[in-house]
Amino acid sequence: MRVTSTLIGPGSHPRLADQARVNMRKLLRAAAPLVLVAGLAGCGSGGDGAGGDDGLTVMLSYKKSIYWLPMLIAEDQGYFEDEGVDVQFEETNGSGFVTQQLIAGNVPAGWAGAPDAAVAFSKDDNLRALMCNPPQNIFRIVVPDDSDIESVEDLEGKTLGIAEAGGGEEPIVNASLEAAGLQRDADVRILPIGDAGPASLNAILQGQVDAYAGSYPDISTLTADGRLQTRDITPEQYNAIPGDCLVTTADALEDDQVRDQLVGMARAWARGAVFAAENPEAATTIACRVVPQECEDMDFATTYVKDTIGLSGVADDADTPFGHVDDSAWQTTFEVLAESGAITTDPDAGTFAGGGIAEQFASDYWDFDIAATREEARSSDGN
Repeated sequence: MRVTSTLIGPGSHPRLADQARVNMRKLLRAAAPLVLVAGLAGCGSGGDGAGGDDGLTVMLSYKKSIYWLPMLIAEDQGYFEDEGVDVQFEETNGSGFVTQQLIAGNVPAGWAGAPDAAVAFSKDDNLRALMCNPPQNIFRIVVPDDSDIESVEDLEGKTLGIAEAGGGEEPIVNASLEAAGLQRDADVRILPIGDAGPASLNAILQGQVDAYAGSYPDISTLTADGRLQTRDITPEQYNAIPGDCLVTTADALEDDQVRDQLVGMARAWARGAVFAAENPEAATTIACRVVPQECEDMDFATTYVKDTIGLSGVADDADTPFGHVDDSAWQTTFEVLAESGAITTDPDAGTFAGGGIAEQFASDYWDFDIAATREEARSSDGN
């Protein structure tokens, strides 16, 4: 069994805890729809890329991080080996690069932000989305817990803070305001307050902004020291928009060996998600051993792990497979992107992630002894 990681692109940067948060924002900002269209033109479908007898190559939209918690645990616990998968994870510097490589046929599969994946599908309908990590929206609109604001409608006449213009949270902000019948910068003032950190935290605590929109790692940062507690007012219809998704091609899925490898990888990944949900403390220990640079601030790391698990959707009843996203969520994603101007066609969500393909894939990778994985997690201290 071989599980390796290769960095593709400019290279990794030395990071303290605050740099981890800034780099995560760069990843999430790269998913901003208006940026995603660039670079896709001129790419054409090619071969199936690396897969089969030589093992499975899967691209990541970002380097190893707590964001990929299920994968970190699956590697540490030997789940990929259990599933007989020889997988090489190639770390990249953005979802746009991943989708370009998929369209070009250079790799059989990769994890890409849902907006990138959706925009890419609008350019090449050979792409297919199989599972997502996390399966819920990573961008949130929050208010201080003691605020009188209960919904986006209540933001009329208020100030909503964002990190900066053009950030990945803006499509959700714009769609939420429109759904509430509010006009940006007319009914609600949008104020960039910088990346999550001391300055933006003070802006919220001192009432310079009444609400804040950002990625969940941003919110983990802002709430880590306990001075700020938040409530989520993101409209429910946007909660289902997924985070990063495992994307492949229809051609790759026709190769039984590649599909079997993808199922095995996804099953190991799902086992990691179940482990984390059952024992967050052990999951934190494992994550901090694998990515120690993200654990120099343990308040942040603990909150980041907790929030990552919270978005995983792993419930006690285990009826819904981790990572499964239905057609309606993708339809909402396409609609939000269309409203932003990133998509000008009318892509079919059923073709991209339906037609029985994603459902059967989820049924296959969710076929493992969940109770045994939970018991294993309960008995682990992460060491």
